[in-house]
Amino acid sequence: MTQPRPAAAEATPSVPEVIDRIGRMAGTGQHPDALKVQLIARSPDTKVAREMLARLPEFEAQGVGFEAIFTKLSGADVLAAVAEVYGAETARRTVRVVNVPEQGEIAEQVNFGRVAVWTGKPMKSWASAAFEDGRLSMTGSGSDLAQMSGMAFRALWNVAETPANDAAPVAGSKALSAR
Repeated sequence: MTQPRPAAAEATPSVPEVIDRIGRMAGTGQHPDALKVQLIARSPDTKVAREMLARLPEFEAQGVGFEAIFTKLSGADVLAAVAEVYGAETARRTVRVVNVPEQGEIAEQVNFGRVAVWTGKPMKSWASAAFEDGRLSMTGSGSDLAQMSGMAFRALWNVAETPANDAAPVAGSKALSAR
């Protein structure tokens, strides 16, 4: 006899639920990357990037950091958006640009700490997936998927460059505590 499949709402938690899970891990001796949302996208104007950038205040409220890698910075002012929530200095440290003329098989990706990984379309397709059109996979801190996704992000981060940025401190912005 086969087991009944869980309803889609049970199988795939919402972004706020995933962020809440990450936030509850704060102060438990987790690796710093376990307490961050890490985004890889073609630009801040892609659908998933706009969705994640709109959630920056929610991330900060839960004690969740943010890092992003883009292949180009155009359109949306990601540095100002990050600076407004986390402070200008953090914006300078948490956004990178990778100059890879042919992105090959790099896909849009969002690592939600070690809790979940969202995968969208390959960046070479020049199309972007909305969050609901991608695939959210729940992981665990020791899972292969969590480890590989984190390593892939860090490897790309290490070859990316800090963008030239003029993000000045925004009045009333908060500085991100050490994470």
